[in-house]
Amino acid sequence: MGVSPRGEGVMINSKKQPHGKWILNNGNKPLDLRTLPRCYATAKSTGRRCGNPAMKGKMVCYIHGGKSKGAPIGNRNALKHGNFTAEAFERRYYLRMLLKQSKELIKEIGVSSF
Repeated sequence: MGVSPRGEGVMINSKKQPHGKWILNNGNKPLDLRTLPRCYATAKSTGRRCGNPAMKGKMVCYIHGGKSKGAPIGNRNALKHGNFTAEAFERRYYLRMLLKQSKELIKEIGVSSF
């Protein structure tokens, strides 16, 4: 474990190269956050920009909507209980027809309980 030259924290599994720059084990240089693009969102009260690093490929940071991908595709809530499947519609239609036929048959026989 080595400490960064400025004492900003600990760099795990890193080595100091002969020319004085830090290199990580996978060969990459540590990321300098000062060079990242900044969020373009502004405050209504002060008019100042946010200043957080923008999300990759976005103009705003994670706080101002850079992380959002929108609503999920398709209605995943419709199949929670199965009441709106094609089989359920068909079953209810069959029961309504059966009930209607039963009422007509009772009317023909002359029973007045309905």
